[in-house]
Amino acid sequence: MRLLISLFALLALTACIPNAPDDGAVEKRMPISTEVIEPTVEVTEDTAGVEDPDDEERVIVVTNNNPSISDTQDFGAVSERVSIEDDKEILKAQRENFKVIAPTALPSRSGNSVNVAKFALETKHGVGEKQYTRLNPLGAALAKQNCRKFRLPDDAQEAFLKAGGPSRDPKNLDPDGDGFACAWSPDTYRSLLQ
Repeated sequence: MRLLISLFALLALTACIPNAPDDGAVEKRMPISTEVIEPTVEVTEDTAGVEDPDDEERVIVVTNNNPSISDTQDFGAVSERVSIEDDKEILKAQRENFKVIAPTALPSRSGNSVNVAKFALETKHGVGEKQYTRLNPLGAALAKQNCRKFRLPDDAQEAFLKAGGPSRDPKNLDPDGDGFACAWSPDTYRSLLQ
């Protein structure tokens, strides 16, 4: 059944591939033009002689053959449509609607949570510098095996700290006694302060 579904999916994908030239010829593409083309208005018998009252409000902007590109970053184009007085009124309306939101205190952490970033910033020693005594002679082998259980070094460090680390290591995650589990490094967090 899987083979049948795979075959059907493969056939559907090959049907979506556009036909490529068999003679090895490369398809020529038209060069991109930087010429500005003025918009043209087609006059038909229905609209001939009829004035549109909205003509003054309607602004057609064409930028490099693409009418969907905005010209709001072009000072000349914008200054033709908006005056300094209009800008002053817009700024005044924005100032009236401006609200200052006072900061509030951060929520406190509850339960048995640890913060690896805070731990990294509180420590000053480097990776591999022994700070704590480890008595397990098979520590390195056990640590390698135990560290495979964690997807990220941050997860291992968090589990290590929750289990009593860095002074204790009941999960065998820090065999060298530096207080950092499973190749976790505090340098990532320390570098953010610089």
